[in-house]
Amino acid sequence: MNRKVLNVIRILVILICIGIIIYESTHIYLDQKEYTVAEDEYIEIVNKATSVPLFQDDDAEIVDYPLLSINHAELSEINNDYVAWLYFPALEIAYPVVKENTVNEYLYKTFEGTSNKAGCIFEDVLSDENFCGMHDIVFGHNMKNGSMFGKLKQLYNNKESAALIDSNPYIYIYTKDHVYKYRIFAYYRTVVGSSAYSVVENKSDYEEFIKFIEPQTTYKIPSDISFNDCPSVLTLSTCSGQSGSGRRFVIHSVKIGSWQTAGN
Repeated sequence: MNRKVLNVIRILVILICIGIIIYESTHIYLDQKEYTVAEDEYIEIVNKATSVPLFQDDDAEIVDYPLLSINHAELSEINNDYVAWLYFPALEIAYPVVKENTVNEYLYKTFEGTSNKAGCIFEDVLSDENFCGMHDIVFGHNMKNGSMFGKLKQLYNNKESAALIDSNPYIYIYTKDHVYKYRIFAYYRTVVGSSAYSVVENKSDYEEFIKFIEPQTTYKIPSDISFNDCPSVLTLSTCSGQSGSGRRFVIHSVKIGSWQTAGN
């Protein structure tokens, strides 16, 4: 092969590499632009739907849950699939939750119905919309910028994750009529279709579900939690690997408190 042909091949290789770089850079830019749009949308929703700051150091409470004033009526007006507001203080996660009508309906659709890769925080189609099922599941994307359920990666990337959760081990669900308090009792990596996503409909299912969790968890299940009466379990789920890998990260929590509210 003569030098002229080699030079042509080199030029072609360089051009192909430049093309790949431009292609990838363009996709990264467009994805980031989408994520920014989604983040701005949720900031606006938080400002419109809550009348008090979500994260306060003084933590002044007169009941055993954070006193957030959620405008459920306005959220329902924006999206009639809205079912609750989720608040996870330890990781400063706060989002409206919708109930999907079909599988993965909100995987790439925002709360306001816009097509976006950031998607929405949504409850599984088989879960109870009032959060009174034996096992209810809520999904969210593991966003690189920490939005949605992106902050959950702090738990499997942090050696001090147990201490982080122990400092405030609660997740709160605010529905129109009730506030539910959940105690985190397990988290671990798993895969799509594992028993972490079990449909639990009776005591036998429930016992098998808890038996599955016990050897999986990287967080020691607190000794003071009792599952004898089958209290409701809330699972948060997100991706934990590359897109398409099927790897997931789940957090299980058990309902320990319930308060009826005036609703709005």
